[in-house]
Amino acid sequence: MKTKLCALAIVAAAVWGMKRYYADARVDDLWWILSPTAWLVGVITGRAFAFAPGEGYFAPDRLFLIEKSCAGINFMIAAFGMSMFARVHRVGSAVSCARVLGTSLLASYAAAVLVNTARIAIAMWLAAHPMALSAFTSAQIHRFEGITVYFGGLVLLYELVLRFDRRPALARSGR
Repeated sequence: MKTKLCALAIVAAAVWGMKRYYADARVDDLWWILSPTAWLVGVITGRAFAFAPGEGYFAPDRLFLIEKSCAGINFMIAAFGMSMFARVHRVGSAVSCARVLGTSLLASYAAAVLVNTARIAIAMWLAAHPMALSAFTSAQIHRFEGITVYFGGLVLLYELVLRFDRRPALARSGR
C-alpha cells in the first residue's frame, strides 16, 4: 500500500512538473515533441515543415504553423496520469513502480505524438475544405475537432493499456 501511495505521489509531482515546464517553455524548448509531430504530419499530408526559431514548424505552402499550443503536452499529461492510474495495481515494489512509471511515460509520449499528428492533419484538411454553410466558426470547429480527437485518443490509449495489462495475467492463468 505504501508503494502505491508513493507511486501516486510521484505521479502527482510529475504532472505538476510537466505543467510547470510547459507553462514556462518556449517553442524552441519543445523540439522533443514538436519535431517528430511535424515530421509525421509532413509524411501524412505531403507538406514540408521547416523549423522557424521562436515560432514553431511552418508549412509555407499552406500557411500553417505548428506552434507551442499545438505541442500536445496537456494531452501527454492526461495520458500519463490515466495510464498510471489504470496500472497502479501493478505497483508492489520499487522495481515494479519504476517499470509502471517508465512504461506509462513512454506510452503517453508516443500517444501524444501520434494523436497530435492526427489532430493536426485533420485540422489542415478542415482548413483546406471550409464548410461554407456551417453554423460554427472555424475556431469553434477547430476546438471541437481537438476535443474529439483528444478524447478518442485517450479512450483508445486506455483500451490499449488495459489490453496489454491483461496479457501477462492471461498467460499466468494458462489461457
